[in-house]
Amino acid sequence: MLADVLCFGNLQLDILCRTVTALPPPGGLQMINAIDFALSGNAGNVAAVLARLGIGVDLAGYIGADIFGEQFRTILSQMGIGTELLQCHAAGGTGTSVIALSPSGERSILFVNGANALFDLHAVPDSWLQGRRVVSVGSVFVLPQFTGEAVAHLFKRAHSYGAKTVLNICWDGQGQGLSFLLAALAQTDYFVLSYDEGRQLTGHTEARGIVARLQPYVRGQVILTLGSAGCCLFAEERLQHIPALPVEATDCTGAGDGFTAGLIAGLVEGLSLPDAAGLGCKVASFAVTGPGAYPRVPSLAEMKIG
Repeated sequence: MLADVLCFGNLQLDILCRTVTALPPPGGLQMINAIDFALSGNAGNVAAVLARLGIGVDLAGYIGADIFGEQFRTILSQMGIGTELLQCHAAGGTGTSVIALSPSGERSILFVNGANALFDLHAVPDSWLQGRRVVSVGSVFVLPQFTGEAVAHLFKRAHSYGAKTVLNICWDGQGQGLSFLLAALAQTDYFVLSYDEGRQLTGHTEARGIVARLQPYVRGQVILTLGSAGCCLFAEERLQHIPALPVEATDCTGAGDGFTAGLIAGLVEGLSLPDAAGLGCKVASFAVTGPGAYPRVPSLAEMKIG
């Protein structure tokens, strides 16, 4: 039986280095507090958080032809994530990220895409999309095959089977700009991006200006995340601000993915968009209190939601 949610995006091995205030000089050494390893990547995080929340989810993509890839499949299955659509690519290794965490929990990332870069959205068969309630795509601007046109084609097919579509982008490291996304946005029901990503795309520095600039291009709604300040979106013809829970952040890695998963869970549970975004903020608040996006996230039942 197909799960309610289907996730596309990268699946990474994260090497989390805590706490890093500066890199040592060439040839030098520097002791830090801890090094942790975690299953991550945009799609990996979103799927893992959804599973923790108790939402049925399948993960589609490539794993590397190495020991980490097969370990990931086992871990994902044990978490309750559907892995039948997660395929091993013989020529690619597992995507890996080295993440330096500052004292405030902010992160600097070095990464390789590995097999993730080889996954082609155009090759997704219709049978993967049938019966879904939500189809989610992340890692745009990071995975070369995830072009605006490729995402648009996938989302258009997903709509034909009755699914809602969620798009979550990454930092535009190559400066491809808003024009790169336009085809995808026209087929996106919920466009999730961070304040920094929105500022880069639009040139606006205020949240209202960012959302207003992007909203005309989006089929549905723009949801702008604001870190510890929560998120904002247009609802009832006004910009609504939804606060986050007050927590002490120690690792912001995957906070945006946690938000996206919480939003999707709220949509699956039939919540209004502001309430679904509020759930996203709550889930993200759990995510930032330790390493990895998902280990501390409780179920919806434990949060008394749904």
